[in-house]
Amino acid sequence: MRLFPAHSAPRVLLGVAALLYGLSPAARAEEDVFTVRMTGHADGVGMTARNNAVANAQEQIITDVLRSLIGMEDLAPFRALLRHASGYIQRYDLLRCDTVNNTTTVEIDAYVLEKPLRQDVAAAMLPRLPKNSSVLLVVSEQPTPETSPRVGAGAAFLVLREGLEKYGFNVVGSDTLAGAYNAEKLLAVISGSVEDGSRFARENLQKVVITAQAASEHEPLPTAPDMTKNRARVALRIFSGADGKMTEALGAEAVVQSGDPREGGDQAISDAAGKLVTDTTVAVVLTLLGREEKDRVLLTIEQPGGEATVHEITEALRREADVAGVEELMVSPALARVRIDYEGSMARLADTLHAMPLPQGVLEVKKAVGREVTAVIRRQGAE
Repeated sequence: MRLFPAHSAPRVLLGVAALLYGLSPAARAEEDVFTVRMTGHADGVGMTARNNAVANAQEQIITDVLRSLIGMEDLAPFRALLRHASGYIQRYDLLRCDTVNNTTTVEIDAYVLEKPLRQDVAAAMLPRLPKNSSVLLVVSEQPTPETSPRVGAGAAFLVLREGLEKYGFNVVGSDTLAGAYNAEKLLAVISGSVEDGSRFARENLQKVVITAQAASEHEPLPTAPDMTKNRARVALRIFSGADGKMTEALGAEAVVQSGDPREGGDQAISDAAGKLVTDTTVAVVLTLLGREEKDRVLLTIEQPGGEATVHEITEALRREADVAGVEELMVSPALARVRIDYEGSMARLADTLHAMPLPQGVLEVKKAVGREVTAVIRRQGAE
């Protein structure tokens, strides 16, 4: 069985990665793709130099995406992954290619395959997580429309718990909540808004909280009236227990035929939950990795010119709503890095940074990947 699609990176992670991929062959049928623009450089001229410059741009892209996923500066665990950066890029568009002083520079729009990258990151980091990290899993299940939803150890709960426990997670259910939540309240949390789930996650002491809804409906088969077609859907939300932030929302469907609607509903729910095991495991790992620096934004400023300009930018940021703090990590004439403790929308922060007026000109955002932003100062009179 092929563990990785032909267009993606060679398998550079073994053991845990093979198990992670083996659990859900269908999980990789559709790839989520996002676009990142990047500049790359290489010595020399000609086709070889151009290809090397493209490879440099692709490696920078995957490096930035990795940092945004895991909130870590140390990428040593991902050296093998970075050597095959091009394998996580579905395709790229070459926007320009220039040669100056025996150096080739390219600019590309790369279409990054998100799911393979997330899965390989999780596979690499899973062995490094604390053993028996706790996950609270609360599932409401309704195998037929004629039955009332119930919270407990039903078909979806059992499949998801077994899948997570294979990777060493300590999965606990609603029975551990010590009567703090009755069935009615739990159902309201599960079927409620993201804010309801976030509040519930913060109120509990687990590192990760998963709420899920599973329901199945049925109809007679036209060709066999004594048989039913049972269609089930499982939808879940994953929250960080530390701050209540929802980190992922997943869903899957399954259809089975049966002679008994209740048994068919349970089987369809079980099959739908099975499709979510891999993606749920990946999301749990990434949620655990993101707990420490959950609100950090890293701003890189190219060619700031000096400390005064960086100070002006950081002072302007401190006046913005949802900015809890700003720290200048490094300042030089060629490069500055600023850490921003920020709890708001990244789109709004990017809009704030882009075209920020400065005495020397304006700040322009070159790229934003996750919680990593790179900007450059467009000086007055420059083209």
